[in-house]
Order: sequence, then structure tokens, then C-alpha cells
Amino acid sequence: MKWQITPLTTFVAVLLGLFPCLIKAWSDPQPQFIARWIAYAYTCGFLFGWHVHEKASLHFVIPLAIVAVESLEDAKHYFLLSIVSCYSLFPLLYEGQEYPIKVLLLLLHSILMWFGFSAQFTKDEASETEEQTNNDESVWSEKSRATSGGKEWFGIGWIGKVYLFGLMVVELWGQILHPYILGETFPFIPLMLMSIYCALGMTYSWIWQLKRFLKLS
Repeated sequence: MKWQITPLTTFVAVLLGLFPCLIKAWSDPQPQFIARWIAYAYTCGFLFGWHVHEKASLHFVIPLAIVAVESLEDAKHYFLLSIVSCYSLFPLLYEGQEYPIKVLLLLLHSILMWFGFSAQFTKDEASETEEQTNNDESVWSEKSRATSGGKEWFGIGWIGKVYLFGLMVVELWGQILHPYILGETFPFIPLMLMSIYCALGMTYSWIWQLKRFLKLS
């Protein structure tokens, strides 16, 4: 007997994934979290839905851009997720002349995000320090010495760095190593690796969002 995943099965899976969010929204409605709830709902549909296309990841990446500036943790999550989402769309632009364009656009997007978040949260940290120092003169002297060493740049931690490095390895394999080592054999492997690796990043985002709004609600 051949076992298949039916649309009804995926519908139930989506509802189960949405259940914690629905309970929170119903029992303790907070309008400031609406963008998070929408993004989480779309993420559940993307992960567990029936016949979902790669472009559907934009449905939750765009709402998360709204909340990315609210905290450093949100910014780190959005930085990683948006890169994974954009990279997962690479197979849609498959012509050879399109390759440098999509790579340059992703690099430009990543660089602008990094500089933007660095400026945003360095400024926020400086504002908080200034507000605290204005209340206590002794604290001012201590803080000024502590912050005189330079700015603290935006970072995503070693796990995020390792994951992004893995994206480069996957791309290197698909573009150079696979044709060189295997030639025309197993032509599906590069796309399969890209799909699996991006799926890991999307799954991490779903878990992160769930933990985040349960903690904030």
C-alpha cells in the first residue's frame, strides 16, 4: 500500500502549528504583536501547507521586516532568515546571464542590512547609555570609560555564521564541485542540497518565532 500525504493531512498540520498562536491571540490579544502573529501563521502555512512554492517565503519575511528593528534579537533573526529566503529563490532564475545579477543583489541586500542594523542598535545602545549617565554623574564617568574603546558592531553569533558559511558551500558544490567531480551524473543533487539546507533554516525560523512570541506574550 502506497502511503501519501493528502491535503487534509497538511491542513491538520497547519492548524496544529497555529494552535499556540491562536490560543495566545484569543486569550491575551495584543495589537503590537499582530505582525509577529501574521508572520508565524504564514510560516506554518509554508512549512506544513500543501504544494507550497519557494516564493511563499516572502509572505512571512516581509512582515518580519517590520519587527526587525524592535530588538537586536529580532534583527539577528531577520538577517539570517531573509538571506536564506532570498537564496532559496535562486533556482527560479536559472539562466546563465541571470546568475551574477542574483548573487550581487543578495550580497548588496546582506551588506545593507548589516550596516543598517549596526547603525540602528549601536545608536540605541548609545542613547540608553546617555540616558543612564544623565541620571547619575558617577555612572557617567564609568560608562564613558567603558564605551570609549569603540563601537560594537552587529553580529549573528557563531551558529549563524556557520550556517551562512554552509550556504556558500552548497552554492560552491552546485556551481563548481558537482560538475567537476560528478559531471552529468546525479544532476538533481545540487538542487536537493539547496532545498534541504534552506529548509533547515526555515524550520529554525519557525521554532524561533514560536519561542519568541510565547516569551513576549
